[in-house]
Amino acid sequence: MTHSQPSQHDLAVGMLESYIARVIDPECSPVAVKASANTAILIFRTLGVIDAAEDIHYTERLHRIYERRQGREA
Repeated sequence: MTHSQPSQHDLAVGMLESYIARVIDPECSPVAVKASANTAILIFRTLGVIDAAEDIHYTERLHRIYERRQGREA
């Protein structure tokens, strides 16, 4: 029985989705999580693991969630 390994893209997207969940989580510091997530987005984009559209999607999503968490409209 062979198990297929997740692709780098699948791992990157999973990681970014986890960051988004952490920004929403009231137990986590949104500033620290957003900074880490933005660094991850930059690294994944630079390495070509995510494309430009995904970069924009996750960057905007993180920004909107962060602003809502801070009590501001995005």
